Amino acid sequence: MARPSLRRRRLAGALRGLREAAKLDTRQAAERAGWSQGKVHTIETMKVGINGDDTHVLCKVYGADQPTIDALVRLAREARRKGWWHVYDDEVLDQFADFIELEEDARRVCEFEADVIPGALQTEGYASAVIGRVSPAIDGETIAQRVAVRMQRQERILASDTELQVVIDEAAILRPVGGRVVMAEQLDHLISVAARPRVSVQVLPLDVKGHAAMGLPFTLISLRDGAEYVYRDSARGGSYSEEPQDIEAYRRLWAGVQVMALDLDRSSTILERTADQHRSATNDDHP
Repeated sequence: MARPSLRRRRLAGALRGLREAAKLDTRQAAERAGWSQGKVHTIETMKVGINGDDTHVLCKVYGADQPTIDALVRLAREARRKGWWHVYDDEVLDQFADFIELEEDARRVCEFEADVIPGALQTEGYASAVIGRVSPAIDGETIAQRVAVRMQRQERILASDTELQVVIDEAAILRPVGGRVVMAEQLDHLISVAARPRVSVQVLPLDVKGHAAMGLPFTLISLRDGAEYVYRDSARGGSYSEEPQDIEAYRRLWAGVQVMALDLDRSSTILERTADQHRSATNDDHP
């Protein structure tokens, strides 16, 4: 059986939390809703999905306020729709479907990257080079499809009302991934994207002697329904947490790297200067 989508898992968890806060067991909840106990149980265990109308019924039974009802009914409707990424198979998505789903539902995304340009802001050439280096065993067709996923993520997040805040270590903009020409094009693109009203790009300079997030690339995602997640990347794949202590810890890390990073104007200047340096370099043939 396929794993339930993150939206379904979020919805089931939220409904269970409301029921427990109302101090009702599944039998009592079912009686008040006029349902069988089994229906409530199968909804919470994600053996079946739940539509917006039934979500509204349970929210009323649990005494939820109107903003919560509206958010969960909307989530129930979204959970029943397949996202654009479902046309790709698991090998292409590489366990990244949950992240894309969070990104789609985000009000704000705050990302710190130490070694590469954030995936949602990469050019095709840069993305292809990064994926090929990180996953050398995959074939060219899979690389092309993973690049296509990143390009669609970028198109959608930039067209949305999501606020995107990025801090990139200077090392990531100096390393000529894919070659000097590809890197110059990537930085030109980053400069262009950073000029958008809901996007901010800051560079953490090399002369910063050290910081608490060294070796810890991460993304903080604030959803429209108020939920928050942190995504932590690693060589064995990413992990997610919505635990309050983890969110608070990574908020502190984020505040720290933001303070140490260059401001927006100086970040733009260093991006422009570094792009020019890549363009003027003579070793284009040595990626």
